[in-house]
Amino acid sequence: MGTPKDSEKTRARIIEAAGRLFAEKGFNGVKVRDIAREAETHLGALNYHFQTKQVLYREVLMAACLDASISEKDQKKLRQLEPRQALQTLVAEAVKDYRRQTTSNWQSILLMRECLEPSAAFTEVVQEYFKPLANFTADLIGQVVGKPADDPQVQFAVIGLIALLDMFGEYEHLVDAVTPGLSDHLKKKNRLERQILETVLEMASTSEDA
Repeated sequence: MGTPKDSEKTRARIIEAAGRLFAEKGFNGVKVRDIAREAETHLGALNYHFQTKQVLYREVLMAACLDASISEKDQKKLRQLEPRQALQTLVAEAVKDYRRQTTSNWQSILLMRECLEPSAAFTEVVQEYFKPLANFTADLIGQVVGKPADDPQVQFAVIGLIALLDMFGEYEHLVDAVTPGLSDHLKKKNRLERQILETVLEMASTSEDA
């Protein structure tokens, strides 16, 4: 007979296995038996812990949000830095995260897939992950350029930051196809991080009426 600790381990193993599969194939491309096989468990365990595939998918998304979010501890550390340095650190870490994405680091991949193929849990994902991250980033950008975080140009800069990170992270193959050699050039001497930072701050600094 299994112990509560065994049950917790099984639950965690199911979430990890499901996360990898959902990130790779999407919700509709994954069958529960595939998840059970990947988690090295049986269908009864999935039903016991999650009842349905939809419930499991939501739990996996929430786990991804928690893992990908900037923890309160890290936020506190960043706020101890000068705003520009904190923003620079944030951009550099985001670039690193994109470059080391693998099936074992499925959380950010799944969250981006959720944006492309929104599920019933999309609103929760926005509230749990995207809005807190955007608000924190807007606060840093606003401090650097001397504007409130809810200034339209600061908000525009936040969206611009997300777009630039996605383009050079998720769609580097497209960048290479359109502008051969640019990605390699930007990887030298942290040029990509510096270019993104300067571009985003320029977006935020520009007058709305310019």
